[in-house]
Amino acid sequence: MEPINLVGIVFVLIGIVLWIVLGIKLFFSYQRTEKKQTLYLSLLLIFGGLGMLSLLVEQVILLAAADPADIPPFMSILEYQETNIFWLGFMAATIAWIASALGIIWANFFTHSFFPEANKRILIIPIILITVYLILIISSPFEFTFSGTDWSPEHAPDLNVILWILFFIPLWTVAFLFLYLTISLKRKGSSTWRRLFWIFITQTLLSIGFTVEILNPSFFTSLLSLPSSYEGIISAISRFLLMIYPLLMWIGVYTPNWAKSKLGVSN
Repeated sequence: MEPINLVGIVFVLIGIVLWIVLGIKLFFSYQRTEKKQTLYLSLLLIFGGLGMLSLLVEQVILLAAADPADIPPFMSILEYQETNIFWLGFMAATIAWIASALGIIWANFFTHSFFPEANKRILIIPIILITVYLILIISSPFEFTFSGTDWSPEHAPDLNVILWILFFIPLWTVAFLFLYLTISLKRKGSSTWRRLFWIFITQTLLSIGFTVEILNPSFFTSLLSLPSSYEGIISAISRFLLMIYPLLMWIGVYTPNWAKSKLGVSN
């Protein structure tokens, strides 16, 4: 394995710990304060961390026991006739999809909480999109592929486009809404626009990281006409962004004293 791939794995391991530990810490904080924003952010981090952990489990299972020469043919998980290593890998991937999807839903709830006058029925849109995404990605035919370092259950190209649309709209909506809030507060002369801008940047970095992981680094090397050797670098960058997200969000939402003046937060 290339050193850059090992770096990416280290980022994932650290990220899992940060997401879950800070998520649990926030949940305990919610039990004391009963602040909805704290609850939403805690669930976002916990489910996001569980999603990353499940993806790691998938890779460990398949890298340890799967043989590229024995990959089952293109079919739905419902058509599997026996429980084998690829079935177990797909189950781990399914848990990762569900956990990540729930994390995105809670991210939308978190963003929505910054709009006190907003209609909560709007949240049905990301919920429906994510639900359809999960139904399609879990039930549709797939085939595992092996890149030499990573395993991935791949669906038909046309279906992938639909899945990307269903997932990316709720994912990127979060970042764009924080951008809207930032611009609105700056126009009103409120110093707290800096804090919202920080959260916008943080959400954008998360969206970039997720986008790279979903599309795969090979998509970007092909798009940018880069050598395949850059795939490891792109993957490591995306995993670094995922790793630092909970720390950056913690600073934005629960601003420490050293950052308050910079982010326009009063003591």
